[in-house]
Amino acid sequence: METTAQNPPQPYINDLSESPTNANVTISDHHDLLSQLQSLQHSFDTIQSKSSLMEENLLLLQQERDDALDNNSQLKLATKDVSHERDSLRDLVRELEASFREREDGFAKRIDEAYLSMEKLEKEVEFLRERNDKLELEIKEARNKNGFLLKISMDLVRPVKESLVKVTECVHDEKLIERFDTEEKREELDLDDELRSVWEEFKVITRLAREAESKVNEFNEMKKEIRELESSVVSLTEENRDINSLLRVALVEKEAVEKSLNKLKGNSEQKRVALLQFAERGLQRVGFGFMMGGGSNEQSMESSGAGSHTINASSAASTRSDSSECEEEVVSLASTMERIMKNLRLENSQLRRSLEESRC
Repeated sequence: METTAQNPPQPYINDLSESPTNANVTISDHHDLLSQLQSLQHSFDTIQSKSSLMEENLLLLQQERDDALDNNSQLKLATKDVSHERDSLRDLVRELEASFREREDGFAKRIDEAYLSMEKLEKEVEFLRERNDKLELEIKEARNKNGFLLKISMDLVRPVKESLVKVTECVHDEKLIERFDTEEKREELDLDDELRSVWEEFKVITRLAREAESKVNEFNEMKKEIRELESSVVSLTEENRDINSLLRVALVEKEAVEKSLNKLKGNSEQKRVALLQFAERGLQRVGFGFMMGGGSNEQSMESSGAGSHTINASSAASTRSDSSECEEEVVSLASTMERIMKNLRLENSQLRRSLEESRC
């Protein structure tokens, strides 16, 4: 465009040397053309920018059309889903309406039944009111007639009260009448004089009965403790008797063993056998069987034979060790005896307790 605008003025420039007027005319025409050209170029630029904008708008409209088509398809699918949900909701609404109708019928029946029951209750209330009025009249008449009966009841209650007081005082040395009288004076009720006196007497009797019950329970517990102490005393006395008998037997057997040990000279095995025989005889006298077994007899025989071979080789130190071993064996036998006696005493005491409980 610019090359076409610059090429035409050349013939005019060549004619300037011929006539200055023509040159001025051509220059003015040239300026007009330039201004028109510039205006045309400006308008072309604006048109071109508008066309680019139109193209962009067209692209946007195409995208929007595509999006609208997609949205339309999605909306069609959504409308189908919504129509299915609508149909299901219609079915649910129908079912709910049917259930509501059934419930309304049930509620209506319940309401009718409630009205019937209310009518029955009103009739019963009226009947009970009439009955209450009659009973109030009867009570008033009975109160007028109960003076004599109250006096008789007072005459019957007072000896019961006195007997309870005597029982509680026999069990527990304390004056209860004064204490209960002081407690009763603190409480006041809106009753008639006769009813108040009867009420006070019955209240005192109930408290006396509770007190007597607690004291009797304490007395029974004391009896149980006394029985347990008596049983423990009996067991201790029996234990003392057993110990005395054991000591007597032990002394007798000790003297016999000392005599037999004095006869034996230096043989430790024979001494041990003699001690075991002493323990066995003591246990048998007390009442326990102590079987040593065949193996122990064989060992005693072998040990006696071996002792006969080694009498000459023993020394004073060996005799002391043998005597200490014999003493340890005696101590162990005594401890076993003591354990057996304790177990028997415990079993005896348990049997006595079970027998007393079964009797109670």
